[in-house]
Amino acid sequence: MNELEKWSELRIKIKDSYNLNKDWELALGLFENRITKKFLDPIELLIENGFKDGEGFAILTVQCALIESFASFRTGQIFNYSSRWNKGAPKFQYWESSKVFIKFLHSAEIFKDNFWRLEGAKRVVNLPFSAGEFFDKVRCGLMHEARTKSPWHINTTAKHLKKEKVFIGSSGGKIKVLRTILHHRLKDHLQTYISDLRQENQEGNNLRRLFARKLDHIFDISLDLNFDWWRE
Repeated sequence: MNELEKWSELRIKIKDSYNLNKDWELALGLFENRITKKFLDPIELLIENGFKDGEGFAILTVQCALIESFASFRTGQIFNYSSRWNKGAPKFQYWESSKVFIKFLHSAEIFKDNFWRLEGAKRVVNLPFSAGEFFDKVRCGLMHEARTKSPWHINTTAKHLKKEKVFIGSSGGKIKVLRTILHHRLKDHLQTYISDLRQENQEGNNLRRLFARKLDHIFDISLDLNFDWWRE
């Protein structure tokens, strides 16, 4: 069975309960395998077999797509640009990618000390680097113009630095995104998200509800109010 066929069967089995069971585990595995095989493994191939001759642009473009995907899965939000003009659009639709993207950069643990840091018990955002500037000059630059905008640049780093947490640095007037370190942090986030989805409590139930809505959307299954996860 392909992914759509697997999810089409699973969604019927899990529709009446968000309690974690073997069918929910299969759904989580379907998602994890999809992200790994379609995105993380190809990035790894470019890192391991690349010649450091420009492949960082392809790597970081995919990484930016993953960042928004991870952000929207956690919140169950679905991108629909036309909802900008549709006042009757469901509340879970969004058209401003910047809000979803930047909020995630300001909150996810993997972005600590890159786009936010703790000063005592207080979270301070846009330190040491601006999440809004990363969105504009890196994410949008790559997605819309196949480039990064000054002073942001893409750099490689030693492959063995898999546990380093800071993936942005600056020197000589340049801000450097270390795409190999970011790759490993995104792999970490996938595992953190899967772990959070496995929580056997109300938070886990809610995350699974939002997750199911997003999987429906990923596989082009339209809004269906017979499924609780499509209700606002």
